[in-house]
Amino acid sequence: MKTPDRSLGRVAAIIGMGDSYADKQDVKDPLQLATEASWAAFKDAGIRKDDIDILLTGRSPWADRRPQWNNIFASHMQMPVRMTTELTFHGAGVNAMIGQAALAIAAGVADYVLCVQSDAVELFIDATAVGAATDACPQFEFPYGPTIPTIYAQLACRYMHEFGVTEEDFAEVAVQRQEWAVHHPKAAKRRHGLITVDDVMRSPYISSPLRRWMCATWGPGGTAGAFVVTSVERARQARRPIYIHGFGTCTTHEYLCERINLRKSRIPLGALPAITTTGAAHAAREAYAMADMTPADMQLGALAGNFSHTVLVQLEDLGFAPKGRAMDLVRSGRMRPGGDFPVDTNGGWMGFGQPGISVAADSLVETVRQLRGDPLGLKAGNSPKRAMAYSAGGMLACHSAVILGTEAP
Repeated sequence: MKTPDRSLGRVAAIIGMGDSYADKQDVKDPLQLATEASWAAFKDAGIRKDDIDILLTGRSPWADRRPQWNNIFASHMQMPVRMTTELTFHGAGVNAMIGQAALAIAAGVADYVLCVQSDAVELFIDATAVGAATDACPQFEFPYGPTIPTIYAQLACRYMHEFGVTEEDFAEVAVQRQEWAVHHPKAAKRRHGLITVDDVMRSPYISSPLRRWMCATWGPGGTAGAFVVTSVERARQARRPIYIHGFGTCTTHEYLCERINLRKSRIPLGALPAITTTGAAHAAREAYAMADMTPADMQLGALAGNFSHTVLVQLEDLGFAPKGRAMDLVRSGRMRPGGDFPVDTNGGWMGFGQPGISVAADSLVETVRQLRGDPLGLKAGNSPKRAMAYSAGGMLACHSAVILGTEAP
C-alpha cells in the first residue's frame, strides 16, 4: 500500500463551522437546514458565499433523495462554483469531505471549499418504514426481508463468539452513550434520562442479541453541519481555526454477505474470512501516518457507533484498544464524562440519534465544538487539543477517519 504523504497533513484547516437543527415544532427541510448551517459557517469564517470555489456534499439526504443534490443545493444558494460533487460513499462520505477539501487546497485548485450535509428523516418520511432495501444484497439477503439491525446483528454474534463479550457488556456501552446524551439539548434520547445496565437488559430485543437500548434511534428531527476549509496560511488569520492533521479512507465491499465471503485483500483485515476487523483500521492507519501521530496522541474521539458492538469494534480498529479488548477501555471509565479520553460527547449515534445521512456531520460539529471549547452539551473536562473523528457507512463497508486539532502545524 502507498504510504500517505505526510505533507498533506499540514496544508488545510477548518475556519468556519455552522450547524442547524429542526424538530416537529420547528420543521425545516434539508435545503433549509443546509442553508442555515452554511450561512453560519460563512459568518464564522469571515467570508462571503461568493468566495467558495468548490462545494462538497455527501449523498442525497434520505428526506430529499433527488439526484445531484449537491447541484440542487448550489442552485438554491445561487452560488455558482468551480466544481461540486457528492461523495456517495455511504455515511463515510460526509466525513471524507474534509479530506477531499484538504486535497483540493493542497493542489491549489481552490482557496475555499464548503463541505455541507443535512437531513431530516423523522420530519419528512416514515422512519419506521425504512428497511434494508438499499443495504441488503438483492440476491442473497433482501429476499429474506432483513431489517438493518438484523444484518448488523450478524457481526454482534460473531464478535461475542470470538471474544467472549456478553449482552451485559453491550448494555454498559449503551449506558455510557446516554451519560453524554442527557446533557445535549438536541439529543434524541435525552428525554429518557440516565439509564442502568438493568434498564438496557429489560428493553425488548430488536434482533438478537441487540436490545432496543443497544441500537441507535432515528432523530433528532433534522440536523445540518457546514464547514469552510482553506489553507493553513489563510487560517492563521482566522479566529478559531481547526487544523486538519491527517485523513484516511477505505472501502471493502457493498453487502455484508460479500464481506463475509471475502478471501483475499491487499488491505489488512485480519485472517480471512472474518468480519470483526473492518476497513476502519486501514483508514485510521492512513490518518495517523499522515498526521505523524498515534492513537495515544488523541484526546477526544467521535465514533460512528450505531449499535453497542460497533462502538467496540471501532475503538479497536481505530487503535484505542487491542482487538477483542475494547470492553477494558469501556470499564476503565476513561470515556465517560469526567474521564481523560472522552468519546461521543454528544451521545454518539446511539444517544444523539441518527437524523439521516447528516449524522456524520453531527459528529464533526461536536468535534469542532469540543476542540473550540463551546459544545452545546457537556464540555469535555480534559480540554482536548487533538481528536479523531470517524464515520462509517453501509454494512461495515465504507470508512473515513479525520484527525483534527487546535495546534498549528
